[in-house]
Amino acid sequence: MIGPILFPFTGMGVGGSHISTFHLARALRAEHGMRCVIVAAGSSQIATCAADMGLEVLRTDDAPSKRRDLLGDVMKLPERVHALRGYGSGTIIHCSDLWTLQAWGSAAKLLRLPVVYHHRAILEMSVLDRMILRMAGSVISISEPCRRNLGFLGEEATDSIVNPFPEPALASGSGWREEFKKVWGLDEPVLLVGFVGNLQSRKRPGFFLDVCRNIAQVLPNARFAMFGSDRDQTNADLKMKAEEFGIGDKIVLPGFRSPSEMNFATLDLLLAPALGEPFGRTLVEALLLGVPYVATDDAGHSEIAARWGGGRLVARDATAKQFAEVALDVLANPKGTALPSETRHIIANELSPARHAESVLAVYKRVHANS
Repeated sequence: MIGPILFPFTGMGVGGSHISTFHLARALRAEHGMRCVIVAAGSSQIATCAADMGLEVLRTDDAPSKRRDLLGDVMKLPERVHALRGYGSGTIIHCSDLWTLQAWGSAAKLLRLPVVYHHRAILEMSVLDRMILRMAGSVISISEPCRRNLGFLGEEATDSIVNPFPEPALASGSGWREEFKKVWGLDEPVLLVGFVGNLQSRKRPGFFLDVCRNIAQVLPNARFAMFGSDRDQTNADLKMKAEEFGIGDKIVLPGFRSPSEMNFATLDLLLAPALGEPFGRTLVEALLLGVPYVATDDAGHSEIAARWGGGRLVARDATAKQFAEVALDVLANPKGTALPSETRHIIANELSPARHAESVLAVYKRVHANS
């Protein structure tokens, strides 16, 4: 008998991979009656967010990892083996990053428990990375760029399964929009342009601000919001940069907020200037809400736009001014870019957590049979 499914994480903050995992766990429980457990540092945002979403959480005493620590993982191996042994022989360990695969996959292998690795990144695979990845009995890729990143495994060695996306509650956005109007104390209509994502360098939050500066020069009623947790850059850094650009009074940085709909439903336009995005969860969340996007034509963004539309792409070498010109064009006629509700509903069915869970369950059955 298969189960429970353990989803370990070693870091602190919540990103797209965590949200996708949480939706998968909830769907496995609801659709298939499977016990799912999120394993995370007790003090982490991951553990808190998972609990808030109604999931079972195993809170470890580990400090959230800030870097990959091979020696530390070796030292903690007996403790992790003991923790996994208590869940029984039907347990499957499902890891979503190489740090976690190194930390918990090795413990699972000692117990001869099946390991699934969910490849959610575009990485330069070192020899060590490849050795660690081969611990997995199955590898799931979230996009074609991610699958190409696994070329050394061979075409038949991976399963391609797109991330799950619950159909958003469309009626709930008006109250959140009013919340932002109060921030600026404005009665007249504003155009709200947003950034949603952790503040990593590859997501180019500073470039976003430069694009906003160009938009503000043309549209005085434009306002800007950045939703994301501190990473390579901080909200304080970006607030200072916005002041330097002369748009400090036109931007708010609320940090990470959940559920994601409360961020997207406030926006007239999403800007996603990231480079090397493995998939681009924010684009899909926006298009399902009927919010148009302008994104860099690169990696996962290119795949999403080609497959579902709902936004416009800009060359990866475009300047901030050129990016802003496309954004202004979309703002002039957002309905010409956003998807109609009927199309959004079809896409939501295609990407539903229930369908995703069914596909992943087939992988679990295969690795369990082969273990």
